[in-house]
Amino acid sequence: MTNDCARPLGDVLPPPWHRPIGAGGRGLLDLLLRRGSAAQSGLPRLLDLSQPSVARLVGGFAAEGLIAATPRVATGRGNPSTMLALVPDHAFGLGVGITGDAISMALVDLTGVVRAQRCIAMIDRSRSAVVASLAGLRADVIEAAGIDPDRIVGTGVGFSGFLVGDPPRFNPPRALPDWVDVDLLQTLRPALGSSLLCDNDATCAAIAEGLLGVGRTTATFAYCHLTNGFGGGLVVDGKPMRGARGNAGDFGGVWWLLGRNRPYASYPGLDRLHALVAREGRPFATVEDMLNAIDPSTPGVDAWLAEAQDPFATLAFLLGHIVAPSKVVIGGRLPTWLARSLAEAVDLPASPPRHDRPFPLPSVVASEITGDAPAIGAALLPLQALFFR
Repeated sequence: MTNDCARPLGDVLPPPWHRPIGAGGRGLLDLLLRRGSAAQSGLPRLLDLSQPSVARLVGGFAAEGLIAATPRVATGRGNPSTMLALVPDHAFGLGVGITGDAISMALVDLTGVVRAQRCIAMIDRSRSAVVASLAGLRADVIEAAGIDPDRIVGTGVGFSGFLVGDPPRFNPPRALPDWVDVDLLQTLRPALGSSLLCDNDATCAAIAEGLLGVGRTTATFAYCHLTNGFGGGLVVDGKPMRGARGNAGDFGGVWWLLGRNRPYASYPGLDRLHALVAREGRPFATVEDMLNAIDPSTPGVDAWLAEAQDPFATLAFLLGHIVAPSKVVIGGRLPTWLARSLAEAVDLPASPPRHDRPFPLPSVVASEITGDAPAIGAALLPLQALFFR
């Protein structure tokens, strides 16, 4: 039987206290997640539901401790409307990011707030070393967050690699040779539990951006995920697009094709930044070590930005003509200041105008996610599976 690549691999096993939620209820919870709060009086119009249906949903969710009323706000004539918001501690998702030379973990509450996160460089990237580190990280973030572990509904994993085969498995980057042809779910369950979902790390980062970042105001965007190499994700009408084989958004292949005779000049991942910084006299053992130490004045950073401008401009131009997103988001593991510097430097080429009107192209912007986007997006996977649309 062919695996459905339109969803993450694995399953979420609902905890005993969770009640199944229908489409209308998920729509309500999704709206509260994206907006933070909403007036109860406006929900029928926003959700295209009758007032009695909304009242039943609100009453049921309030009784379960899933939503709560906040101070009333005047929205027009008459009495102020009751404002509703999600209860943060009702449920939590745990998220893991496994990239070329680092692993990260984030604990996210029902409102999308990161309650604790960790990221560590990995010299030994074998399965046994990573699984052992994950078990320790899990205990660490739960203790740091000070939450009830029984309210964690599951774990999501964002893994660096593209899907191959039937049933599909992740084909990892060269930095993770011990993970080739591995059943990821079976490998990680001893450390992370049976309620487990696995997806591409860039897709997880795009999900985080869609729910908590640029996606709050932009329904369709392309996400550029810079890590040791480069990947990406597409969010169309608010939903992640995975494609027939689960690999939609693997933009790095475009750079390989356009610059296959000049690989580094046309493929500005963070490994290239790592090499340029080392060339200027500041070698680091891993990309993660480098990212924690560099700043805008670090020698090699300006050279990387100069190299990166043209490839990103070309990619954004192609995305504008092929996918037509509103925005192209620069994100991934790079620091916020570096993402902003790159986004500001990218100048898209313009195709010849027609009747004095140019072809509309996307704007290039920096990610709005603070923290490790793949781990945060991965933590949202089990929460989405049980609560959101």
